[in-house]
Amino acid sequence: MSIAIPQFQHPELLEIALTHPNHIYDGTNIIRPEQKQQALEHQGLANLGYVVFCRIVSNYLSDNFSSLGKATLTIIESDLVSRNMLSEFARDLKLREFSLLGKSYKWKHKSEQNKILAQMFEALIGAIYLEFDRNLERTYDWLVEHFIAKAVNQILTTAFKDDSDLETDFQLIDWIEVLKLPLLNPKSLYRKNNPLLEC
Repeated sequence: MSIAIPQFQHPELLEIALTHPNHIYDGTNIIRPEQKQQALEHQGLANLGYVVFCRIVSNYLSDNFSSLGKATLTIIESDLVSRNMLSEFARDLKLREFSLLGKSYKWKHKSEQNKILAQMFEALIGAIYLEFDRNLERTYDWLVEHFIAKAVNQILTTAFKDDSDLETDFQLIDWIEVLKLPLLNPKSLYRKNNPLLEC
């Protein structure tokens, strides 16, 4: 796994983040109270990571796409913080290969696997935030560089695919009008100085 953070100073945080509670309960022989403590530590990191991630997504959208309107930003934000998106980020990092998961993971439905991977990614963000001494700006820069900017551009670009249902993609109306993009010309997305690609 490459998280592009050289000389990670608190490897114990990574160990907590990358050890799922299911593994703790069925993959270890430690006493029950200690199992519960370790599971709570992982859950705490995941909760922290989710809060930090949501805050950073909100800040990034408001900093770079405020002209799209609150309704549009809310919908884009909901896509970015969704379980499916977080699990995709986890797959991009190949977290499954480096995580300790419960024995039942491989037999679970895909939706349950996505839930677990999303939680692992959240816990990793929590660990990175603490590694950065709770510095939101450093965490912001790392997340934007590796995940958020690319994901936002992908969400916006996907709207111009031939099979996109523009009648139901009501969230696109604001930014199409504001940015004055030719609705029927997807190639315009790749023009030099396109405002969608500058952030």
